[in-house]
Amino acid sequence: MSNLLTRLRFIITSILILTLALPVVAQREPFTEYVRDDRARTASIEIDGARPSAVSIPPTLFGTFTENIWDAVYGGVWAQVLHNPSFEPDYFSLRNMLDAARTGRLVTDPSFGSGYVRVEPFAEETENLERSRFARSTAHGLPLPWEELRPAGMRYEPRDGDASNSYRSMLIMGLREREVGIRQGIYLPVHRTLRYEGSLWTKLISSDARPVSGRVRLLSLSLRHRDKPDEIIAETVLHDGSPQLSSQAMANDETPHAVWSRHKFSFDVPVNKIASLEKIDFCIAVDDERRVLVDNVLLSPSDAIEGFDPEVIAAARAIRTPLLRFGGNFVSGYHWMDGVGDPEKRRTILNQSWGLPEYNHFGTDEFIRLCRLIGAEPQISVNAGSGTADEAAAWLQYCNGAPTTKYGAMRAANGHREPYNVRYWEIGNELWGDFQIGWQTPESNARRYMEFVRAMRRVDPTVRFIATGADVDFYREWNGELMKQAGAELDLISTHLVIGMQPGEQRRPNADNPFTHAADLAVPVGVGRKLDEMRAQLESDPRTRGRAKLAFTEWQFWSPRDSDPRFTNLGGAVNAAAFFHMLIRRADFVPVSNMSNLVQFAGIHRQRGRVFLTPSYHVLRLYSDMVGARLLPIRLVSSGYDVHDGNRRAPEIPNVPHIDSLALLSADAHTLRLYIVNRSLDQEIIANIVVPDGGFHEGGIVRRLSARDLAAANTPEQPEAVTVTTADLGDAKNNLQRVALPAHSVTVIELRRR
Repeated sequence: MSNLLTRLRFIITSILILTLALPVVAQREPFTEYVRDDRARTASIEIDGARPSAVSIPPTLFGTFTENIWDAVYGGVWAQVLHNPSFEPDYFSLRNMLDAARTGRLVTDPSFGSGYVRVEPFAEETENLERSRFARSTAHGLPLPWEELRPAGMRYEPRDGDASNSYRSMLIMGLREREVGIRQGIYLPVHRTLRYEGSLWTKLISSDARPVSGRVRLLSLSLRHRDKPDEIIAETVLHDGSPQLSSQAMANDETPHAVWSRHKFSFDVPVNKIASLEKIDFCIAVDDERRVLVDNVLLSPSDAIEGFDPEVIAAARAIRTPLLRFGGNFVSGYHWMDGVGDPEKRRTILNQSWGLPEYNHFGTDEFIRLCRLIGAEPQISVNAGSGTADEAAAWLQYCNGAPTTKYGAMRAANGHREPYNVRYWEIGNELWGDFQIGWQTPESNARRYMEFVRAMRRVDPTVRFIATGADVDFYREWNGELMKQAGAELDLISTHLVIGMQPGEQRRPNADNPFTHAADLAVPVGVGRKLDEMRAQLESDPRTRGRAKLAFTEWQFWSPRDSDPRFTNLGGAVNAAAFFHMLIRRADFVPVSNMSNLVQFAGIHRQRGRVFLTPSYHVLRLYSDMVGARLLPIRLVSSGYDVHDGNRRAPEIPNVPHIDSLALLSADAHTLRLYIVNRSLDQEIIANIVVPDGGFHEGGIVRRLSARDLAAANTPEQPEAVTVTTADLGDAKNNLQRVALPAHSVTVIELRRR
C-alpha cells in the first residue's frame, strides 16, 4: 500500500511540475504580452509594427531634479569651491559636526553609505588628524570647515552683528614678524583650467604697520600645499587703499578705516604645481600688527559659466533632460525671498532639512538660468510646509508676472524683465512624512492644496498644479482625501519612491545577496502594478476619471552598501532602465517623471575637482532622445521568477521576466529602437528578435551598458569604468536571430529605414 501511495505522489508531482513548466501568458503589461517559459534557454521578442500606440512619449517623462542637499548645488552644479564663505555659526546639525570631528567628512545620513555623501573640505583625511584639527580651530573661534593656517593661539574672533552680508564676520589679529591666518581645504579642476578668480569683503580695524611705497599691506590670499603652509603655490596681496569694487559705511565709526570694502583677486597656478585630485589649502593671512575683518570669501574657476561648473553644464546638456524640478525636503522650509536680489547681500541661513548652511547663492534666478543653459523646462515645488499660500502666489508672480506687477517688477529690477513662464508648480513635497518641515495629515494636506491653488490661480490661471500625493505603497487614504476635498481641482498628483535595496529592507529574515538583489531588480515590475491600482482609484471617481494623472516627481534606489543595486552603480542603472520601461508603458497616465538627481545620486557627480557620470546617467541619456516616439506592441517569451517576502515596499511580485523589453518607433517613423534589460544576476541570455517588415533590416547599431559586476561604478579615478559601448549590428536579418544579452545589462538596438 505504501508503494502505491508513493507512486501516486510521484505521478501527481510530475504532472504538476510538467503543468507548471509549460509556457503560460504570465502578465499583460501595456503593449507587452509576457509569456513565461522557465524551460526556455533563449528568449523571443516579436515586435508588432502595425499597431503603434496612440499616445506619444511626452518630453516631461525624462525629467530630473535638483535640491540644495549636500553637494548637489554647492560643490556640484555651482562652481564656487569654498564652503561657509561668510563664517556663519551653528548651521551644521550636531550629527554633522560630530561626524566632521570624528572622520573629517560630513555624512548627513549614514544610511547612504560610508562616506559617500560628503562636503568635500572634510573628505580624504585621517580620523585622528581631523579630530585634533577641528577641535583646535573651533576652540579658537573658527567655524567649520575653516582651520588655522599656523598655530597662533587666540588670534581670531567671530564678530557678530558686523558683516558685509549675513550676521557674522571673522576678525584676524596679526602679529609682528609672524603670519596669522585661516585656511580651508579645497579641490581645484586643474585638469581643465589653471586660473581662479575670487572676491572677498574686508574691514581694516587697526594697523600699526609701516606703509610700503605709500600703501599698507592689508592681507594676502594664497594657495598652498595641504598642511604645508611654507609651500606657497600662488599668492596675491591686497593693500589698504588698493582699488576696490565697492564700499559702504558701517555703524562702527570709532576708527578711520571702518568701511567694508569688496576686493577682487585671482590666481594663476603654475603648470604641474597641483596634481589632479590633489587637495590643497586656500589661505587668508595677516602679518604685522594689523587687525582685519573678513567676510563672504568666494573662489571659482575662471571658466565658470555664469556661476556654474562648465563640465556639469556640458554633461547636463548632453543628457537632454527636458524638465528640471526644484524640489525635495529642502523646499518645505525654503522661503524664496531669501534667494533673490544682489547675491553679495543674500544671507546664509540654516538648511534645516539637511543640517547644513544654505548660502542662497543659488536662488530662483539662478535656477531658471540653469534650466535655460541645459535646455530644460523649469518645474518648481513651493513651500507648503512652513510657507503660506500668499508666499507661493508671490513666488509665482515673481516668475510669471508682467514687469508692471509687484513681484514682476522685483524680477525686472533684478535684471530679468521678461517673465519666466514657469508652467509646472508642485504644492509641497512629501508632506505625509513627519520628517518633513510642516508635515500634514491627509485632511490638512487636501485643504491646504486648495488654499494654495486658489491663491496662485488668481496670479496665473494657465499653470499646471501638482498636488502632493503619497507613495505607491500607502497611497489609498492620502490620495482618497485629495479626491474627496479637491477632486474637481486635481490635475496631477505626485508620487515618490526612494527605496532601500539592502538585505535589511527585505521581509525574508536573513536574506542573502542573491535573494536581495533579485528582489531589488523586480521592484520596477511591482511599482508598475501599483500604479495600475492608483489609476483604478482615480477612475472610480467621476470628478477625476479620465482627467487626473500622476507625476512621479522623485525616484531613486539606494543602499548603505556599495554591493547592492543603488543609484551609483550598474545595478541601479539596470533598475533605472526597467523603471523607464514601466513608466513609458504608462505614459498616458504618468506624463511627468523626475529621476533623482541631475547632480549627485543617479546623475552627474563632482568629487575632488573632477566630474564623472553614473551608469544611471548613461541610461537616461539612452532613453531621453526618444521623445515623441510611440510604443509598438511586443510579445515576449522569457524565463522568469517570483518574489515572495521581498523588499518591504514591494514584497510580493509574481511573474518577473528576466528579460524586460520595449519597442519604440520614432516620431518620424524612420527609427525603430528596441530596449532590452536582462535582470538575471548571472546568466547571459540569447534572444531571437523578430522585427516588423518595412525596411528595418538594412543594418543597425547596438549600444550596451554592462560590466562583470553588478556593483561596478564610476569614480573620479576611474570615470569610465561603466559606460556605453557602441557596435555595428551588421547583417540585421541574420544577427537579430541570436542577440547575446549579458547578465545585469541594458542593450539598445537601433534600426533605421533606408
